[in-house]
Amino acid sequence: MKRVLAVICIVVVLLVPMTGMVSAQPVVAAETIHIVQPGQTLFSIARLYGVDIWALARANNIVNPNRIYVGQRLVIPAKATTPASNVYIVRVGDTLYSIARAYKTTAWAIAQANGIYDMNHIYVGQQLVIPGVAPAPAPTPAPASPPAASARWRGAYYANVDLSGEPLFVRNDAGINFRWGLRSPDTSLNTDHFSVRWTRTVSFRGGLYRFTMVADDGARVWVGDKLVIDQWRVQPETAFTAEVTLTAGNHPITVEYFDDTGNAIAQFSFVRLGAASVTPTPSATAPSTAPTDAWRGEYFGNVDLSGNPILTRSDSYIGFDWALGSPDPAVPQDYFGVRWTRKITFDKGRYAFCAMADDGVRLYVDGVRLVDEWHPSNALSYCGTTELAKGAHEVKVEYYEDGGQALIYVWWEKR
Repeated sequence: MKRVLAVICIVVVLLVPMTGMVSAQPVVAAETIHIVQPGQTLFSIARLYGVDIWALARANNIVNPNRIYVGQRLVIPAKATTPASNVYIVRVGDTLYSIARAYKTTAWAIAQANGIYDMNHIYVGQQLVIPGVAPAPAPTPAPASPPAASARWRGAYYANVDLSGEPLFVRNDAGINFRWGLRSPDTSLNTDHFSVRWTRTVSFRGGLYRFTMVADDGARVWVGDKLVIDQWRVQPETAFTAEVTLTAGNHPITVEYFDDTGNAIAQFSFVRLGAASVTPTPSATAPSTAPTDAWRGEYFGNVDLSGNPILTRSDSYIGFDWALGSPDPAVPQDYFGVRWTRKITFDKGRYAFCAMADDGVRLYVDGVRLVDEWHPSNALSYCGTTELAKGAHEVKVEYYEDGGQALIYVWWEKR
């Protein structure tokens, strides 16, 4: 019996220090790791986990979001802890996209929180749980009665991303032409998670004007009380344009901007195009090529690009993520098509032309079809290569949106 007790004591003595060692180890929160599977894209993986594609790219030091490979280990960034959920009652005219924009969240996050599989199907009176965010403040339109024209912009700078509360400071800016990069607009303001509202009254000659906003991240532009650019979301540097016909006289302009993280860019400009707004229609005498400094975008209310376009405009880039929204109030949210054309000067060499689309896309260089993927898809990337002589070449991109998400990115690189 004594021998048994001695053995038990020895075992206890050995176990006590080992237990102490285990309990002394720090507890480390487990990372969520995703292994890329065949057919997956960074966009589809971001949707799967309900995170922003650019947050996912930043977390994994990915510069080109279209370049991931099977077997790659991706760290899924944690989503911030948020307050208790809200309940929203669907009203006439609502979409998941418009509700998500109002609550500063994503349509995908709302769909996940409510078990919605068809993101185009919600109904009036439906109760939606909004996961952990407070309602976004209603955007403030420009004043109804414009004051006298001014030469400088009144900039109100906020230490948050939703222009809420009192501004941290107000100053006069000669122009909205800022590339702050990773810096702050002012030493008193944080380098990330800030917003600005610029207001100014401008004297216009009257006629057709093009307004351009280059932003990283979100931006909105009002001309008078009309919201002409509405891109209030986290995104890389992207240019947006809107063409507006104005009467001669003073018109108030409001530009709103927010920076999430990373680079901060806000550049706004406008130019007079002519005396009146005229949408070109195809004719025997109409030029077949696009201007060299922008894409000529023809927007159709159908998926086969038939008939006359319902909207024609100049787009600085083909880089759009409309989600569940529309390119323009004149264009339907689903079942629309676009044809972009442009003359571009290249050096001699072999080039890869690529497109990422949800849904169908075709890409031509000098009339030769390099990408032919005219079918529904989920943000897939396609490339085609060709040899180019030095000089100008015509590039044409055709796109259609079938239903649900709408996305199109186009780029090229010399091989």
